[in-house]
Amino acid sequence: MRIKKYPLLSSAIISSALLLGACGDKEEVTKTPDKDTAQSEFGFQSFELDIDTADQKDAIDASFDIDISETEAEYVNQLESINLTGDDAYAELEPIFKDLALTKDMSKEEVIEKVTQAFGVEEYTEFELEVEFSDGDTQEFTDRK
Repeated sequence: MRIKKYPLLSSAIISSALLLGACGDKEEVTKTPDKDTAQSEFGFQSFELDIDTADQKDAIDASFDIDISETEAEYVNQLESINLTGDDAYAELEPIFKDLALTKDMSKEEVIEKVTQAFGVEEYTEFELEVEFSDGDTQEFTDRK
């Protein structure tokens, strides 16, 4: 019995290439300040936001996370037809985060008001935000209407 080596070898190479290509992280940010600079500018190192409106579930979905090895960002704003990841998402979120100036001693109402204004949401049905501040303290802010 004769085995065809070349078709087997080529399918193995193609499979490996497809597998490795799928491993890339499109949310990774390459053009970001270092962790200390970002934390001093934003006041936090992780930001996970989900806002639903009466007309649109997941109207706003924003995430930003500075980790030891990488920084990731994703920004979806269905109200303005924005769907960005990685460097593009970070470029859109950076000025919003700088203007937010969130602190861990703000009240729930203050945080919700600042965030909804910053992201251009007047009325929402569900608001969920989890922030890890620069000192490692994590706070969650939720509200349903």
